[in-house]
Amino acid sequence: MKYLCIFLSVFLIAVVCRAEDITISADADRQEITLDGQVTLTITVSGNISNIPQPDIPDLKGFTSYSSGRSQNLSIINGQVSSSVTFTYILVPNNIGDYTVGPFSINYKGNTYSAGAINIKVLPGNSQAQSPSQPSVQSSEPIDQGSNQPQAGKELFIKAYVDKLRAYVNEQVTLTFAFYQAVSLFDNPVYNPPVTTGFWAEDMPPQKKYYKVINGTRYLVTEIKTALFATSPGGFTISPARLEASLEDAGRVFPKDPFDMFNQDPFGMFKAGKPIALQTDPIELEILPLPEQNKPDDFKGDVGDFDISLNVDKNTVEENQPVSLKIKIKGKGNIKTISSPGLPDIQGAKLYDSGSSENISKDNYVVQGEKVFEKMVIPKKSGSFAIGPIAYAYFDPVLKDYVYKKLDPIVINATKSKDEPSEKTDSIPLAASKEEVRLLKSDIAYIKTLPPRFSPKDNFLYKNKIFLLMNILPFLILIAVYLFELYKNRLKTDIGYARSLRARGAASKRLKAAKNLANKNMVKEFYTEIYKAVIEYIADKLNIPHPSITKDSLGEKLTETGLAGEMIGEVKILFDDCDMARFASAKFTKDDMSRTLKQAEGIITGLERYI
Repeated sequence: MKYLCIFLSVFLIAVVCRAEDITISADADRQEITLDGQVTLTITVSGNISNIPQPDIPDLKGFTSYSSGRSQNLSIINGQVSSSVTFTYILVPNNIGDYTVGPFSINYKGNTYSAGAINIKVLPGNSQAQSPSQPSVQSSEPIDQGSNQPQAGKELFIKAYVDKLRAYVNEQVTLTFAFYQAVSLFDNPVYNPPVTTGFWAEDMPPQKKYYKVINGTRYLVTEIKTALFATSPGGFTISPARLEASLEDAGRVFPKDPFDMFNQDPFGMFKAGKPIALQTDPIELEILPLPEQNKPDDFKGDVGDFDISLNVDKNTVEENQPVSLKIKIKGKGNIKTISSPGLPDIQGAKLYDSGSSENISKDNYVVQGEKVFEKMVIPKKSGSFAIGPIAYAYFDPVLKDYVYKKLDPIVINATKSKDEPSEKTDSIPLAASKEEVRLLKSDIAYIKTLPPRFSPKDNFLYKNKIFLLMNILPFLILIAVYLFELYKNRLKTDIGYARSLRARGAASKRLKAAKNLANKNMVKEFYTEIYKAVIEYIADKLNIPHPSITKDSLGEKLTETGLAGEMIGEVKILFDDCDMARFASAKFTKDDMSRTLKQAEGIITGLERYI
């Protein structure tokens, strides 16, 4: 009995130790950064279980976080399962100060395991805390409001600047996003342009690439330019632009300690590189209203430097025949918003609009081109009449004054029509207006002089519609039953076809359940349901087992179907939001959940057309 008690005690101790053999640790690659830097947060969970749960991420005050994936190592030695999962996050600071990140925890079978908090100090950016002894960067960029100035030894950085901080309404402001690269990237970077609310935006291709040496480092610079035209006066803010990239991380394959290679995942060299997220500062712009002094009465809001011309296809025409009139406005400015100049009334002629056409070029990153307004003039009687004069006014931001241009009238000679209208014709003259349409002749209806011929109708049974329908209906029912049996057999034998048909219904049920969770303000459960709805819908449509499809392999699977890159990007953004919500649920509100639900419904509707 004594030995039995000892054995049971040792057994229970071993079971308890094994049940609690789970550890969690959190580490940051740096604890002191500048405002334009970033921190890589790594949370490692290890234990003697195969399915390690996701850690709970608290609200990361003072930082914007991005999930950059996870890696897992699983080993079985003498029947003992040992697993280690590493979760990686990128933290981008929002303000300077001292912050505490964490603590972090996981829940497993009712037990909570925690890792301590990490203290991170955020210092002013390099441009704000630059000492006089630092070398300055000689650059030809017009104006740079951002704090993303280059630092010595910095591998990647971005800048956003405009050519002017003060402009008039509808005057071109050129926004430039510059990406400085001194190292190789694991894949193509993802550029998220800034939000330009209050501006008419025009892309300015092509992208400009050149090399530049800064503080002894040679960078490949890529510039993306956008033309902005303000729609109203006042103060405006261009939001930050963001760039996500992956660096080639040689440390994963060739660690500094040669013995560390035995503790690494043997497939780590095939995984994504080191993620990095960069963000520019917002830019403040002051938009001035157009001056009231010297403003012409017929000014319609055009801003730039333009010329105007007028031409007709003929100067002599018969009455009731059209004359083609073209007014061309050419120059630099927002061509799409140019308004048609007014034409005075033309005595003895009708004027009709025939539309307009545009020809826009962006040479030297300046929006320019021409806009042609086409009109049709139809003289209603013979004689001479004048088209014009035509006046056109625009505001020149260089001169800071209005420019008024006037074209001399063009004289058109209308001759008598050679073809006299016939008295027996019922046709209406060309381009006749409603008031010119009149009744030319009238008469009584034609009276038939002979009675119609009638033939007896035989009442044959085969001519009865009800009889025919009763005979055809059984055949139609038989065909329908046969087609339905074929449909049922295909559902049983063709799993991919069955999954594809039921995918939309299953996704709709999950979205409905997610809506109920949103009403209860259950953030984590809501985003989990949204994630399952979309990823299981894609798996069913592509006939892929649910466990085998992941967020990382999703892009490759969708690309194989020929789906547009824009739609694939929307799916990835949705999954990133779901990951963030499950790890940092406190940041999300009911409005965020409502927006995510609409986004998921739109993605499923869009995918329904292509897969």
